[in-house]
Amino acid sequence: MANRVTIHIHHQTYRILAEEDESYIQQCADLVNKEMDQAMTGTTLSITDGAVLSALNLADKYSKERQVSDNLRAQLKQALDENARLSKELAEQKREARKAARAEKAAKPETKEKK
Repeated sequence: MANRVTIHIHHQTYRILAEEDESYIQQCADLVNKEMDQAMTGTTLSITDGAVLSALNLADKYSKERQVSDNLRAQLKQALDENARLSKELAEQKREARKAARAEKAAKPETKEKK
């Protein structure tokens, strides 16, 4: 169900129709508003130029965060692969230890005590 949300970005009011929750839309609008206010402060940029500059700044932040996220995902994958390799190695070592223990037990002659 679509939600109608009123947002304010750089002294402009917009009515948005969105599937997401109002709080999420407002959070996004707040980010855009902050970028617009920063881009327009102390300049004589048109609203269009300010919006383009804000979009470029947000795209830059998004791209950098995506690189960090991709790097963390790669590190996590390496750690999980290493964990799987070590688990497999441990299981093999345990199998070999049990096999060696059985072989040792079979090799020892049983001694019975006589009374």
